Amino acid sequence: MRTLVKRFISTMSIGVMVLGISFSANAQSIKSEKEGKFAPGAAAAKETKTVRANQVWYFHGGSSDLPTDASKYSLTPDKDCGGTAEAVCQINAPANPSNPSQPDMSAPVTPSGSSTPTTIALRISAADSSKTPNETVTDFRPY
Repeated sequence: MRTLVKRFISTMSIGVMVLGISFSANAQSIKSEKEGKFAPGAAAAKETKTVRANQVWYFHGGSSDLPTDASKYSLTPDKDCGGTAEAVCQINAPANPSNPSQPDMSAPVTPSGSSTPTTIALRISAADSSKTPNETVTDFRPY
């Protein structure tokens, strides 16, 4: 009787170990499939989305310069913002990847209250024509 009980316990122990190994291998297989390692024709690299941080840029242009001209901005102010709203003074925009010393005017931005993205340049034009700040243009100044 004792021999029968010992065999039963050892058989059950082996069965539990086999089930554990099987579940572990299956979980690893599922994880690998989610990561795209076994997707047919797919590379092992994951798709990544780069999010660039906004910076505060200051407009250095005059009355004849367009506020959407990226070359007219720098990270340091030349005049104080505030006062009469004649010209764009400061904007929030990411740096241009090909020229980090200028804002990226084609970067996407979603206006508050909207689900449709637009560009930094279009938001600057909208704020400049209405002389009203928005999520991109944060302040104005006199020329």
